[in-house]
Amino acid sequence: MFQVQNNQQITAIYNEYMVFDFPGDELKPLAHILSMVEDGTCTFYALRQCDKVLSYFSVCQNGQGLLVDYLAVNPKLRGQGIGSQTLDFLKSIAKDKYIIIECEDVEVAQAEAEKIQRQRRINFYTRAGFTLTGVNSNLFGVDYTILTYPTGITPRRVKELYSAVYLRMLGESMFNRFMKI
Repeated sequence: MFQVQNNQQITAIYNEYMVFDFPGDELKPLAHILSMVEDGTCTFYALRQCDKVLSYFSVCQNGQGLLVDYLAVNPKLRGQGIGSQTLDFLKSIAKDKYIIIECEDVEVAQAEAEKIQRQRRINFYTRAGFTLTGVNSNLFGVDYTILTYPTGITPRRVKELYSAVYLRMLGESMFNRFMKI
């Protein structure tokens, strides 16, 4: 069962998993993540079995937009349906909100292996019912392709929801300086 994580649990997941699961240019400082959880901007969940983390994710929201800030499955357990189970739970807590997911842009990948990995992630989300929106962003120098769930949302609305979440997360000054949609 998925559980909301407290600061001590988030810190352990950050140090044991996140620093390995995400590139440094995509990983927020732990203090910033904890601050967003404390002020209610983000919620952090983990699926555990016998104190072993199977998967984890954090979501940040503002209005009707629910941004998946981080999502990962324990590398030793990938390909066993845990990612799909994680997305099913995410959809259940989203209720009437739009889920927004960022994937690193395939087109700007430097190496072929990187392109394949990025495309694999996008394929995973599209198989789970997410749709490519045609919206791209650049955040702190990293290029992303944006997907949403459920389908049928216009690119303009995607930009509005996506911007609203990041304005809350970053504040206006940092948003204007480091975010391009």
